[in-house]
Amino acid sequence: MSEINLKSENKYDDIKKFLLEHKEYYTEEELSFLLANYTWGEHSLFVSDLLRQIYDELGMIQKENNIYDGFLTLTQNNFDIHQNIIECGGGRIPCLGKRLALANKKGTVTVYDPKLITTTSNIPNLILKKESMTKDTVVKNCQLIVGFMPNEATETIIQFAGKNNIDFIIAFSNGVWEEDTYFEDCEEEWQLRMIYEARRQVRENNLGVLEISYLEKYNDPYPVIYNKRNKTVAK
Repeated sequence: MSEINLKSENKYDDIKKFLLEHKEYYTEEELSFLLANYTWGEHSLFVSDLLRQIYDELGMIQKENNIYDGFLTLTQNNFDIHQNIIECGGGRIPCLGKRLALANKKGTVTVYDPKLITTTSNIPNLILKKESMTKDTVVKNCQLIVGFMPNEATETIIQFAGKNNIDFIIAFSNGVWEEDTYFEDCEEEWQLRMIYEARRQVRENNLGVLEISYLEKYNDPYPVIYNKRNKTVAK
């Protein structure tokens, strides 16, 4: 299994400093987990999303080992990214949103997540909204919606895309999370249910066909789903 060669010589100090500066955005359990597992990336490319975001924000991951860059490439290979894009569930740190905005030469990238650490950005076409998105959120002039391991927002993205007849691409996570002592379906059942719903939305709303891919290079075992229409992709 490949591993991330963390570039920082003082990675523990760097991560600890980041967490101290942003501790109000993490629970005590999350802070304990991150400090106890800060070297996870030295043993696997596929790490906790909380830790991955911090690694990326601190510039600790080489581009060839960075799953955000891999997902961006997959998106560019299948869609025109030079248009208005929404990311649903962008995380505390909008690592993917930043990449999409920097690569986007014509449109805006709007990131929704109620847990965003900040809503300010030095990237002119990146808009950060510290709020949840629903399938009924009113968005004008959007051509693509993306989700990188958005957990419970996966179904929101699928339904929003169908309702508004726009393209979508979603990288799955395990689909199992805890919220008020309620657990979602088991991982395999959840994935099958989401894929079924995506196929239904694609079919009923003339979004082409549903495609399934994988980011295996990054040791990611979960599928990436997206719709595919017959049109030219602008690089």
